Amino acid sequence: MAQFNETVALHKALDEFQNGKEVDDIDEEIGVKSAGKTVVKYVVKSTDRETTRVRVEVALKKYKVGRVGRKQVSDSSMQVTECIGKDGRYVFVYKPLKGGMSQTTLNASITELFPCIAWETGIQGGRSDRQAIRGFYDKIIQNNNSKLNCYLSTQDAAAGHDFVQKAELGKFEEKVKNAINILRWIRRVESKHPISQIYWGYRKKPTGVMSNHPGDIFIKFTNGNLLGVSLKAGGAKTDEPKLNTYVKPIYDFYGKTAEYNKLKDKLWPQYEQIPGIDEDDKKDWGRNSLALKTFEFEKQDPKSYNELYDKNLGIIRNELIKLINNKSNFTKTKQWLSEKVAQQQQDVPLVVVKATEAFAKRDKASDILIEAVAAVKKIEATASTSSKQAFHIKLTDGSKVMMDFSTRTNKVGANHKLGQFSNLAVKFNKVKPV
Repeated sequence: MAQFNETVALHKALDEFQNGKEVDDIDEEIGVKSAGKTVVKYVVKSTDRETTRVRVEVALKKYKVGRVGRKQVSDSSMQVTECIGKDGRYVFVYKPLKGGMSQTTLNASITELFPCIAWETGIQGGRSDRQAIRGFYDKIIQNNNSKLNCYLSTQDAAAGHDFVQKAELGKFEEKVKNAINILRWIRRVESKHPISQIYWGYRKKPTGVMSNHPGDIFIKFTNGNLLGVSLKAGGAKTDEPKLNTYVKPIYDFYGKTAEYNKLKDKLWPQYEQIPGIDEDDKKDWGRNSLALKTFEFEKQDPKSYNELYDKNLGIIRNELIKLINNKSNFTKTKQWLSEKVAQQQQDVPLVVVKATEAFAKRDKASDILIEAVAAVKKIEATASTSSKQAFHIKLTDGSKVMMDFSTRTNKVGANHKLGQFSNLAVKFNKVKPV
């Protein structure tokens, strides 16, 4: 009988893992991270780390390399595979394989989805030190599956799987702390109002909820009522945007699409000052071909480019202010503030919860805004004197509240600033009594 060779067995196991039957829709990479006399550490990257870890362990056991187990280590949020043989110890660390999702989407999904999974599967949100964060995340990985009730469609379940697997590619510790604190907030709500289910409102919404409801998660109480929760994550003293929209949807809401299209005529003179752009290029307004010409000019003369953008930014801001201040638009402005800004157009009520690395609590500023819009008698928009992007809307009935907005570019490369044309981003940042 041939003598057992541990090195040969290890090579056979790794060869089977790397060259055996591929798992559909999973990409994997494996490499040696470090090799000492008694310990060899491998890094295994995968788009589905849970499945990949099982495949590695099955191969190691098949060829009897050594005793296979799992343990938590400091340099990985997911438990590693440890194989202890007679000749050495082999450690397999699992890391996410980068994909195409945006950091913003990934970070937001951690704070939204993780509390839903944790609540449904009974994961406790305890301490928020590094070890506890890694333990919490490991339990999320272990308990997440497509059959969870928090997923409202197979598509959302598939997206959730990707977000869980790739969480470490985002602002991992910060966002997991946010998620733990949101879970604690949910537990506090549950102590007063029993909850039967929590849903993740990623793409699909629960039955009876409009598809454009701004809730990120939805709490269903035992009496059948639903509550939408909009989650905002940031620092303890920061003001996260409470509305993210664009210039065109605002004009469309007012029924002023024709007026929005006329913005082009007010902005065009600045484009004609760019070398290589003339009247014939006006037909390409809003297209990438014209954006690329502005981008080339920016690279050649950034100072002049920014001066032209600042002028058009000022024009767009002033036109928004005119739209809001037009007395004939008062009813429409009140409706826009209520439905789109205060987000109260839905049958399912909405609350805003602010999460930081230290706490999560309701943002009561939203209540101030709802009351002010309901009673408003006068609406006045003004440009900020300290910022070229900011403008304010003051609501008056007997008391006064001030709303802070900004309009600015939010694209990158050729499509930012002048390459974004008239459809700049508009953000509502905060509201306060004055």
